[in-house]
Amino acid sequence: MKNLKSIIVDDEPKIRKVLEIKLNQYCPDVQILASVENIDAAYLEIINHQPDVVFLDISMPGGNGFELLDKFDRIDFEIVFITGYDEYALDALKVSAVDYLLKPLMTEELVSAVSKVKEKINDKNKAEKYENLKYNISMSANQDSKIALAGTDAYTFVKVNEIVRCEGWQKYTKVYLNKGKCIISSYNIGKFKTMLQNYGFYATHKSHLINTSLIVQYLKEGTVMMSDGSAVPVSRRKKDDFINRILNGFVLK
Repeated sequence: MKNLKSIIVDDEPKIRKVLEIKLNQYCPDVQILASVENIDAAYLEIINHQPDVVFLDISMPGGNGFELLDKFDRIDFEIVFITGYDEYALDALKVSAVDYLLKPLMTEELVSAVSKVKEKINDKNKAEKYENLKYNISMSANQDSKIALAGTDAYTFVKVNEIVRCEGWQKYTKVYLNKGKCIISSYNIGKFKTMLQNYGFYATHKSHLINTSLIVQYLKEGTVMMSDGSAVPVSRRKKDDFINRILNGFVLK
């Protein structure tokens, strides 16, 4: 695989230097992007560099490694903890660390940890490709099909491609159509997510479902502009998935 981008976080300069030397000598495909001494600097470097793996000391003055991880809503990098205390091992495993290294650092253990990181990243990439393929296949249904919207006293039949978006409203759902019409359906938003999941619709938020073929613009703060002029929020939890699946061409071409 390509070079692994890494960041080293440890308050001891000697440990950082030893790790850099060992990585350069025994794991030459690991690229060291930054080497820092505290969690505040580490947070900025991770945001700026988007590393594949972080070699992270657990116990540091001014904040431990677990506190650094708490700063992220979503951890999209692998973690190899560095610790001088074996009792931290269980805590490290609880946060899904790939491995942990005890001080003083042993070359064999470091090489093994790097190998585990590569294996986990490869497995994750395969899983993501499978999910994207499965998602693309599910989007192939014909939007010219009609569905029945259950109202308070009647069913209204509409073509799927007329639906711009759906919005959960109490126990009901507001269904916005492309000609400015809005239908209040007695179905909840969960029912629509199930009904429309094969038609190119995407849930940007627990209360919002959009027709991805009618997206006009995406604002980087996390808002989707639709063809009817409406602005739909993308939740922080869904933002990365939305960018990967929708903006990067998994749905929109």
